[in-house]
Amino acid sequence: MRGIKTHILYDAAHAVFFVLFKIFFGYRIAGRGNVPLDGPVILAGNHASFLDPPLVGSALWRRVNFVARDSLFDRPWKKFILDRWKAFPINRDRLDKATLADIMNRLKKGEPVCLFPEGTRSPDENLLPGKAGIGMIVSIARVPVVPVYIKGSFRTMGKEHKALRPARISVTFGKPMDFQTMTKIKGHERYQWIADTIMEEIRKLKEGN
Repeated sequence: MRGIKTHILYDAAHAVFFVLFKIFFGYRIAGRGNVPLDGPVILAGNHASFLDPPLVGSALWRRVNFVARDSLFDRPWKKFILDRWKAFPINRDRLDKATLADIMNRLKKGEPVCLFPEGTRSPDENLLPGKAGIGMIVSIARVPVVPVYIKGSFRTMGKEHKALRPARISVTFGKPMDFQTMTKIKGHERYQWIADTIMEEIRKLKEGN
C-alpha cells in the first residue's frame, strides 16, 4: 500500500512539474529514446540547480531514483516529501557503504538511478570535474550509463539565486555507455577515468546544444 501511495505522489508531482516547466520555461526534451524502457540504468547529469532532479524525472515515463545531499533530510516533513519523490541521502564528501548498498538495491530491482558526477552544483554553469565515486558505482553496478545535459537550470535557479528567474530549459539524453570492457585500468584510477569519460560525454551534449 505504501508503495502505491508513493507512486501516486511521485507521478502527480512530476506531472505538475512538467506542466509548470513547459509553461514558464519552454521546457524541451531531446534523446528520450536513448533511455531504456526497462531494466537498470544510471542517468548521469550535470548539476547546476535544485531544479535538476525534477527536470530529469519529469522528462521520463519511468520513475527515477535520485540521490540528494543528506542535509536535505534534516526535517521530518522534508524526509517525507523526498522519500515519496524516490530521493535518498548521500554524503557529498564520501560514498559510504549504506548509500552504495541503497543504490545497488534500487538498480537490482531494475530501476533507474540518477547521479550527478560533479558531486555539487556548479557555481557558474560551467561543468565541474567528475568525482571518482560515480566511477566506483558504475564499476560495481555494471549497468548502462546514459549521459544527461541539463541546459538553462542555472539561469533559472542557480546556486546563488534566491528566486526563480525566466530562462529556456532543456534536457538532452545521450547514447547509453557501456564501461564493462572499455578499459583494463584498475582501482581508483579506473574510477576516475570513468568519471572523466562520463563528463566528456556530457560536455559533447552541451556543445551540441
